Amino acid sequence: MNPYYPKLFEPFTIKRTTFKNRIFSVPNMMSHMDYKGRPDDSMIAYFGEKARGGAAVVTLGDTPVDREHAASNPRSFAVTPENQPMLAEIASAIHEGGALASHELNHAGNVAVKEANYGGDDWMPWGPVDAVRWDGVKIHGMTKEEMELVAGHFADAAEILKTAGYDMCLIHGGHGWLLDQFISPLYNTRTDEFGGSVANRAKFPLMVVDAIRERCGENFLIEYRMSGAEEIEGGTTAEQGIEFAKLLDDKVDIIHVSAGLDIEEAQAVHTHPTMFLPHGVNVHYAEGIKKAGVKSPVLTLGGINTPELAEKVLEEGKADIVGFARALIADPYFPEKARHGHPEDIIPCLRCLDCLTGLHEGNNLKCAVNPMTAREERYRNLLQPAKRQRNVLVVGGGPGGMQAAITAAKRGHIVTLAEKEGHLGGLLKFTDYDSLKVDLMRLKNYLIAQVEKNEIDVKLNTEVTPEFIKAGAYDAVILAVGSTPSRPPIPGLDDPSVQHATTVYTNLEGFGRKVAILGGGLVGCETGLYLAENGHDVTIIEMQDEIAPEANWMHKEGMMQAFAKAPITCRTGLKVSKVVPHKGVYAVDKEGKEVFIEAEGICYAMGQRPRTDVVDKLKDVVIDTEVIGDCYKPRKARQAMEMGFWAAVRLA
Repeated sequence: MNPYYPKLFEPFTIKRTTFKNRIFSVPNMMSHMDYKGRPDDSMIAYFGEKARGGAAVVTLGDTPVDREHAASNPRSFAVTPENQPMLAEIASAIHEGGALASHELNHAGNVAVKEANYGGDDWMPWGPVDAVRWDGVKIHGMTKEEMELVAGHFADAAEILKTAGYDMCLIHGGHGWLLDQFISPLYNTRTDEFGGSVANRAKFPLMVVDAIRERCGENFLIEYRMSGAEEIEGGTTAEQGIEFAKLLDDKVDIIHVSAGLDIEEAQAVHTHPTMFLPHGVNVHYAEGIKKAGVKSPVLTLGGINTPELAEKVLEEGKADIVGFARALIADPYFPEKARHGHPEDIIPCLRCLDCLTGLHEGNNLKCAVNPMTAREERYRNLLQPAKRQRNVLVVGGGPGGMQAAITAAKRGHIVTLAEKEGHLGGLLKFTDYDSLKVDLMRLKNYLIAQVEKNEIDVKLNTEVTPEFIKAGAYDAVILAVGSTPSRPPIPGLDDPSVQHATTVYTNLEGFGRKVAILGGGLVGCETGLYLAENGHDVTIIEMQDEIAPEANWMHKEGMMQAFAKAPITCRTGLKVSKVVPHKGVYAVDKEGKEVFIEAEGICYAMGQRPRTDVVDKLKDVVIDTEVIGDCYKPRKARQAMEMGFWAAVRLA
């Protein structure tokens, strides 16, 4: 029994397959492949690294079962006889790492696109019923013969996986893809034997399960992912999800219970929960299915990113297995670190969804907090000991500076980290007060813990000067001195009662009920949510036509859903002309009309200015000096960390 997380690391057996723990690395969208869907060495290394990290199962992601009607992405991975040798290599890499190998099979159904399939001029996507899609594309309602054909394609793909050495396959039957479209009353309005009751709507998905079982046998395990509920009017309800799970019970080996719809933006941020939703937001669907008497092991997933929460879910009997996607993108060694009782060493996932939205934009997988992710093959040698040990000074203890110091120390350099304040963390100090920022707070605390563990000489309350650098005889300097808030020359903005957004967290006294925030970027918007949660009526004033244009679409969708539940008003297209402390803000709209917005409390978030004055004083003291983070260009913490990583890697 594991002394730290006994339930999480409890082995279990299904048929002839034994799982070493209850942690499954569940699928994410695939990357690192050519235009024909052939994996490259980076993909093999990525999945091998996940296996070495300690998960019981490592699963390859969302893969169409054919290129006739199943694909929704032209860059789709392909389970074909031609690709079987590379598939086998990935399975081998997973097994070599100590995990079991699985692969998710899918059919896009009525959201398939012609560009991703090999159809002719008369090509149409297939779905439960004849329909016209939102973009004007006609959808063909499938016949029984076509259902049998597609079920055969699922079986073909599963058989290739079995032959290639995979231990199991995962059927994607959730999130609005074809099999879920048949289950969902929102999409399936048929009146024949495949429509109406849940039992009838389930016939085609169960046909797929039966086809795989007949082709691959009892000991090739079948997982099935379903939406516990679609969380949309007219969609599958939790009660219908339970009914469907009971139909799956005797036919599949593991049931994955997710939620929402990938094909609807408003629901996609429930399928992939953002920071604006509670951790483990979908667990109750798995719990409901277990309480209903389903005997198959039930897996839960969605926004679970700590071993403590995973252990609690299992301990309370709400699920039998916990699936992690983004948490193991951020840190593939999450399981091993937890198993050895070192949760403080786990790189925390921010639930920012830069990984998934980057893939949506056609890029390869990338993680906001771990520059090594999906680049293991290329970067593996970068963290090897440096050829010569150097005496390195890092100036600034924010995220970029800490990452630079940690990376340099791991490579064997002697590292001093100087910070002018009395604490590390830089601008992330505010995360200690904002419940929405708990994941970012964990990242700050993780970085601080790693600084402490890597024998870095930390000098707090230290103002670095040219004389300080010379006295230390440093060979290399990394400047991460950050930025200061931009304060435009607006009358009244310099009044002591007008606060910057990052200071309101510790100084809300006397702020009043009505608050105006000047600046509608992410900092202003998320500060507005904090203030709204603390009883204030908030008006966000933004000069541009939209708020938070720098946010990825999933983060912004999640934020706007949170805004809809909060006392927040957004006023765009307004240029602030005057601030009247404790009374309000004057602004001018695009037509030149002046408006007044009443506010007892006023704060601003109008961008940051790099501390070029400090950089200019220090940059020429040592030849090998690099400038990183906000003092180079104000951006997000993840970009500062990436710059810090690379600055340390470049130290010869």
